[in-house]
Amino acid sequence: MAKRVRYLVQIVPHLEQRYGSAKAQAIMDRALKRYDELLEENASEPKAYYMHTRERIYPAVAVFDAMLAEGVDRNETADFLVEYYKWRAGGMAGLVKKLFKIPGLYKIAPKVFFSMTKKSFGPQAGFASQDGYLAKGEMRFNMTKCPYLDTCVRYGCPEIVRGFCDADDICYGDMHSKLSWERTKTLGYGYDVCDFKIRII
Repeated sequence: MAKRVRYLVQIVPHLEQRYGSAKAQAIMDRALKRYDELLEENASEPKAYYMHTRERIYPAVAVFDAMLAEGVDRNETADFLVEYYKWRAGGMAGLVKKLFKIPGLYKIAPKVFFSMTKKSFGPQAGFASQDGYLAKGEMRFNMTKCPYLDTCVRYGCPEIVRGFCDADDICYGDMHSKLSWERTKTLGYGYDVCDFKIRII
């Protein structure tokens, strides 16, 4: 199963470019094994977690552990994974921006994001939020609990969480000229909340 996870497939050429084919292969052999171990350790988690844990968090933890095991410096490993995830976010940002070229779609963005948050980023997926607000042209909420942070802390790699935070800014920071993405702090950067806000300008 691990070999089909997009995160793990796409990271290979990045590892090869930085460390050469032989070391990249050694890292990936360890990462694939570690990923399967993480799935086994967390086999009882709810399916609502899967899009976060199995597609993003566990692959990152697995590669982090594998790189350390292959002698890569801890700070270098964290920076590498943060930059890799920012690269992945760049691709998604292009798709988001293309989507919002549909005339008038930006007008429902606050409502869509608010609904998406409840569906995929709610308690059923390990998140918690407060102060949710939706009005015409604006939505906001404060995320107070995040499985990206909680899981990475549990597995000893909190420094890679900032990559997931940065990805949001890349994906949504330039969606449309009439949409303002106004998050100023995140749990992953050590703050008390992630203060999400999207409004129509």
